[in-house]
Amino acid sequence: MTSTTTATTSISPADQYRADIETATNAAAAYAAGEEELITDDAYDALLERIAAFETAHPDQISEHGLFTAVSDGASSGGDIKHSSPMLSLEKATGFAELGAFLEQVVAAGGTGDLVTLEPKLDGIAVAVRYEHGRRVQIITRGDGVIGEDLSAQFSSERLSIAGMPADINADVTFEVRGEIVMSTEQFQRSNANRVAAGKPAFANPRNATAGSVRAATRDYDVELTFVAHSVPEGAPLLTFTSASDFLTVGTMVEQDRARFHFGIESLRTAIDAFGEYRKSDDYPFPTDGVVINAIGSEVRARLGTGSRAPKWAKAYKYTAERGVTTLESIAMAVGRTGNISFTANLTPTLVDGSVVSRATLHNFDFIQDNDLRIGDTVEVYKAGDIIPRVVKSFPELRQGEVAPYEPDRVCPISGEPLDTSGKIWRSTSPEASVGSLIQYAASRDVLDIDGLGQEVATALVEARYVSDLADLFALNRADLRELPIGNGRLGELRAAGIAEQIDQAKSQPLARVITALGIRKSGRTFGRRLAAHFRNFDALLTAAPEDFLAIEGVGDERARLFHEGFQARAAVIARLGELGVTTKVEETVDDAEAWANAKPLDGMKVVVTGAMTGPLDGLNRTEMNELIEAAGGASSSSVSKATSLLVRGEDGSSKFTKATALGIRIVTPEEFAEMVGRS
Repeated sequence: MTSTTTATTSISPADQYRADIETATNAAAAYAAGEEELITDDAYDALLERIAAFETAHPDQISEHGLFTAVSDGASSGGDIKHSSPMLSLEKATGFAELGAFLEQVVAAGGTGDLVTLEPKLDGIAVAVRYEHGRRVQIITRGDGVIGEDLSAQFSSERLSIAGMPADINADVTFEVRGEIVMSTEQFQRSNANRVAAGKPAFANPRNATAGSVRAATRDYDVELTFVAHSVPEGAPLLTFTSASDFLTVGTMVEQDRARFHFGIESLRTAIDAFGEYRKSDDYPFPTDGVVINAIGSEVRARLGTGSRAPKWAKAYKYTAERGVTTLESIAMAVGRTGNISFTANLTPTLVDGSVVSRATLHNFDFIQDNDLRIGDTVEVYKAGDIIPRVVKSFPELRQGEVAPYEPDRVCPISGEPLDTSGKIWRSTSPEASVGSLIQYAASRDVLDIDGLGQEVATALVEARYVSDLADLFALNRADLRELPIGNGRLGELRAAGIAEQIDQAKSQPLARVITALGIRKSGRTFGRRLAAHFRNFDALLTAAPEDFLAIEGVGDERARLFHEGFQARAAVIARLGELGVTTKVEETVDDAEAWANAKPLDGMKVVVTGAMTGPLDGLNRTEMNELIEAAGGASSSSVSKATSLLVRGEDGSSKFTKATALGIRIVTPEEFAEMVGRS
């Protein structure tokens, strides 16, 4: 079942251009403040490309925005502290061909032997740290590359600790060191836990946590950070450092040749690929989405030169994104094996983490609502390793025109029956829709009456692949059930023994209930009883032609076809039921079955029951009463009408009793009815 795209209202290219500028500016500001990212890097780059394309085509309509000129540090584009020398950005290499061309330029500039160094491109906050006479006096953000913001006051807080950036050095030295403030995975977990305990919302990721923490004027929880030095001036003291990996050395001052590896043309690609895999492992502590390749040697760097925004002797290489941005074309609903309803996004195909993604999970309807996902939206998709792709969020700010919210059908895609939408996970309770729904339905009181086997156990049986059809249920034993994974443990001996005993008792349930338990479309309890009364055994049901089912009251051509196809499809299951000891007998209510067949007291009568039964029928529920009525040749009904032949009243004054009295329908007590059907 798939949604359709709703109509949108288009806007002019000029209005879209202005909207794109606002979106990009807001996204950059949110990124700088450490708030939840409004847009991914890929989506941001796509926005800038769209803005640039409009400006190329319409030079007379260009607005001032500064999106292409600022050298942003991700923490602030403002400030009032001038850098001793510009803190530049890095040019991006789009592939290995471009890196190969870069290495040729390094060779042309005099590079020999080892041509470049390789280091991680850390996803943190770039800063310059100034020391005077051994004391840290300023921490300055990159800002626009010329002027940055002073964060020194924030770092004076006792609640913010930063490894590798001491406040004082035991030496009378004055220098500036540049590097990156980052948060390791462990630091992020601890800091986030402290933040949540203080009653504040959790940060989305280490990058947001870093930016938000270093710029907070006050905080009432502890935060841990790490400083990684990139550029240490000659003569500055080298301090003790801790090696986090072969590709990253953590510490205040790190000796350049010890912190980085040298590579030539032949080994560069191998090293980049190797680190690309290593950075995904649990052993790698810091967020990174790429590597930085630097030319070796001051003379080579001088010949290559420096541009207005970036040095020409370095390149940044980003790995294939584990996140992609694409369009949500439609949403499909499906029933899983346990009966849970899944929502799947059909996407415009896009390359994510090295493979083309055209479908991704949407979790549940709450996720769709909470993220305001609408057909036609630009969405972010995440995929890592072999994990199923999933939609992370949408970008409503990129929505062009008015788009109606997504509203799913609330009926089972298979049966058309209403879904159970009471919980976060919607479910189909139609037995024909899934194995889980079938097992839960079959175990219910009015079918096989297996006490203790509710939704939780039914779902666990299917998820653990203990059962794949009804027959598998009867093949279970106490040992199987005892070890059934459920919740955070096992089902256990006591519950297993109880359910195993109930399953064994269910093997003696009458044919009508076993037919019902098969979950054939359009059958249910009423037709289970009618099928059992007419055919009397499975052999007759399995050899019946479609037209043979038309002899049953209430069965038309469509239902006859479904019954015939349903029994044929379950022939193997029915055979296994017999092998497993399920008796499937037709329930008789008198000792002489032949006499009963020749003289059924309710033959041709339509009977309605109201209220609780007493006397010989005491304790019978509505399903059991219906079974008794139809075994005696009658037809059970839930409502009184002119066609009703008899009302069995367990109470006076009900609406059924009142209507039957008004229509002159015969009314009997439970005791009188018991005598009629031979149960007195």
